[in-house]
Amino acid sequence: MAIPSAPSALWSVSLLTVLFAAAVHSNIVYDDDPLQPVTSDETVSVGGTVTLTCRVAESDNSSLQWSNTAQQTLYFGEKRALRDNRIQLHRSTSTELSITIAEVQLADEGEYTCSIFTMPVRTARATVTVLGVPGKPQISGFENAVQEGGKVTLTCTSTGSKPPARLRWYRGDQELEGRPDVVESVPDDPTYNVSSELTLEVSRSDDNALITCAVDHPSLAPGDKRSEQALRVLYSPNVQIQPESDLPREGEKFHLQCSGNSNPEPTSYVWEKKDGELPPLAKVDGAFLRFEMLNKSDNGVYLCHADNGIGQSQGEYTLLVQDSSSSSSSASSIYLPSSSPPDVLSGSRSDPTYPSSSPSDLTSFPDPSSSPTTSVVDVSTAISEFPTTTTLSNALFPDLPFAPDSSPSSPASIAPPTATPSYSSPASSLTPSVSVRLNGVYTFTDAGDNSADPTAMSTSSGVDHAVIGGVVAVIVFILLCLLIVLGRYLIRHKGTYLTHEAKGSDDAPDADTAIINAEGGHSGAEDKKEYFI
Repeated sequence: MAIPSAPSALWSVSLLTVLFAAAVHSNIVYDDDPLQPVTSDETVSVGGTVTLTCRVAESDNSSLQWSNTAQQTLYFGEKRALRDNRIQLHRSTSTELSITIAEVQLADEGEYTCSIFTMPVRTARATVTVLGVPGKPQISGFENAVQEGGKVTLTCTSTGSKPPARLRWYRGDQELEGRPDVVESVPDDPTYNVSSELTLEVSRSDDNALITCAVDHPSLAPGDKRSEQALRVLYSPNVQIQPESDLPREGEKFHLQCSGNSNPEPTSYVWEKKDGELPPLAKVDGAFLRFEMLNKSDNGVYLCHADNGIGQSQGEYTLLVQDSSSSSSSASSIYLPSSSPPDVLSGSRSDPTYPSSSPSDLTSFPDPSSSPTTSVVDVSTAISEFPTTTTLSNALFPDLPFAPDSSPSSPASIAPPTATPSYSSPASSLTPSVSVRLNGVYTFTDAGDNSADPTAMSTSSGVDHAVIGGVVAVIVFILLCLLIVLGRYLIRHKGTYLTHEAKGSDDAPDADTAIINAEGGHSGAEDKKEYFI
C-alpha cells in the first residue's frame, strides 16, 4: 500500500477533524441534509396549549425524541418517558413527532430539543415563550364628585403581565393622553405590574361621561380587558322656562315650568314678574307657576330663580295672552261656472269675486251649450258685489233677505233649491240651473234653455199639495171604513119589540082560537099599536 505524502496526510486529518466536530455539535442544521430535524419556536399564553412539532425530510427507521428544558425525555417515538399528564402525544410517524403541552405555566418557558438517533445524532431546538396574561385594570382616585371647573386625577393599574402591558385611556371613543406607564417587576415572579395616571379638568359636559382604561398586550385581543368609570360633576343650574302651550288664550288654565338642568337638582325656586307683582290668580307650586284663568293683565315677563347649593341662575319667559274669540264660522260658498255670468259680473277678470263696474258688463255671455266649469265664490261677497239681480228664494235660508223686486238695483236674495237665478242685462239674460246643498254650497250649471221657468215656484208647491192630498185621502178612506163596519154591526144587532096582536094566545089550543080570544077580538084590531124600542 502506498504511503500518502505529507500534504495528503494533512488534508485527511483536517477532514476527520471536521467530521468529528460535526458529530459533537449535532445541533448544526444542514439544509441539504434530509435527516436533519426541523422545528419552530412557539408562543403561548399562561393557561393555553402549545404544540411542538419535529419533522425530517427522509426516514432511515431512526426514532425521533422530544426533551424538555431540563433535558428530560418527554417522548421517544410513541413511548411516553415522563409521567406528566399535561403532555400528550399528538402525532408519531417515521418522519414526524408532535406533542402538546396543556395548561401552560410560566415555568414551561424555555428551549425544547428534538433529536434523531442516527450516526451522528442530529438535533434541533424550539423556544417556547410563555406570555403572562395581565389582570383586569382597576381605576381609582374618583370616589367623590368633582365640582365644575375642578381637576381630577385617575389611576389605572394592571398586574401579572409578561412582558409588561401598555395602558390606554379613553373618554367615549376619544383616546386621551396620560402619564407614561410605570412598570414594576414582581419579586420571585417573571411578571410585571403596570400603572398609569390621567388628570382631567372637568366641565358640566363631562357629567356621566365614561372614562375607560384598556390593556394592550400580545396575549389579549383589542378591548378584551378594560374598565370604565363614570364621571360625576357638580354644576350650577341652567334655567329654562317651559310653557304648557305655545298659544295661551284668555280664560284658559295655563302653567309655566322652571327647569333647572343642574347637578344636583335645584332645591328652591323663586318666581317673580318683571316690573310688577305676580297676578292674584297665579299660584307658585315649586317649579310650576299656575294660572287658574288667564287674563290680558297677566301679560309680561316672568322670571324664575333656581338654586341647588352649588350656584343659582335665572330664566325668563314673556307671556302674551291671546284673545279667546271662538273660531268664526266658515263662509258659505257658491260653485259657479267659470263661463257663466259671475265671470261676466267680475268684469272679465279671472277672480270670480271681483266686482263689476257696471251692469252693462252682463251683455257678453258665453255660449250656453259649452260645458260648464266650476268656480267657488263666497255667498256674502257674491251677493254684495254683483250689481245684477239674482232672484233666489229664502225658503232654505230664512236669515237672508228676500227681495221681490227683480230690478238690477234691488239687493240679491237666495232662491229655492230648484229655482234658477236670473241675471238681467239690457241686451240678454241667461238662467243657469242651481242645486242647493245642505252645507250651504250652491252648484250652478248652464241650463239648456235660457228662458225663465214660469213654473219654478209651483214645483215646490206641487210637492206640498201632493203630500197634503195624500194625507186627506188616507183620512177619508179610514172614515169610510169605520162607517161601513158600524152599519154592519147595527144591522146584525136589531132591537126587540112587543105587540098586542096575539094577546091571550098563550092559552089557545090553536091559532083561530087565539085570535078569537085576543083582547077586544076583532073589534080591537083598529086599536093595535106597535112600540119600537
